[in-house]
Amino acid sequence: MVFTMHFLKKHPLRLGGSVYRLWLVLCAAWLYGLLAGSAFAQTSSAEIQNFKAVRLNQDLMISADIKFELPNSIEEAMYKGVSLTFVSELEVARERWYWLDKTVVTVSRQTRISYQALTRRWRVLPWTESGVVTGLGVQLPQTYETLPEALGVAQRIYNWRVTPSSELGEGAYSMQLRYRLDISQLPKPLQIGLLGQGDWSINASARQRFQLTDASAP
Repeated sequence: MVFTMHFLKKHPLRLGGSVYRLWLVLCAAWLYGLLAGSAFAQTSSAEIQNFKAVRLNQDLMISADIKFELPNSIEEAMYKGVSLTFVSELEVARERWYWLDKTVVTVSRQTRISYQALTRRWRVLPWTESGVVTGLGVQLPQTYETLPEALGVAQRIYNWRVTPSSELGEGAYSMQLRYRLDISQLPKPLQIGLLGQGDWSINASARQRFQLTDASAP
């Protein structure tokens, strides 16, 4: 009788401890999923569409549309004088079946948008830098009456001259376009304050293949 009472008294304790540990694990998993979901929801997703290469006047031209919604927090900061810089980076590689693909072109371009409080207009300054001579550099700034009009310039890449097609030669190529909001060009105090805020993260990437020949466009 003593043995039986001793067994029944310890068994519920062991069972209760196991249930308690399982409950802690489930709570931790739920909390992690909640935090991860919140971080994902705060991230501003962007998508690259209509990404293509064409040959025009013996040059390789790139066009693409970038789709994203500007969060309210970013729009409010722009009205307070914060300028945004959107960066497009393109890499063209020649495909090689016998070895790793060879990168032959690396170019980048930026579009800076700022609000002019005195005139209540939006100023857009596009400029291009690259590892090859493209004939493009800082261009004249343009002004627009509304933010959607100014943002539309940054969201569209049209006939971006990346390199003379004669420098590539015939063959199969792949190109990768990366698009992002450059946080590093924001004011330093703002950069520190944005730590952990995913709504200021605007990024997109897309890859495309094309064939270059003497007789046809890619």
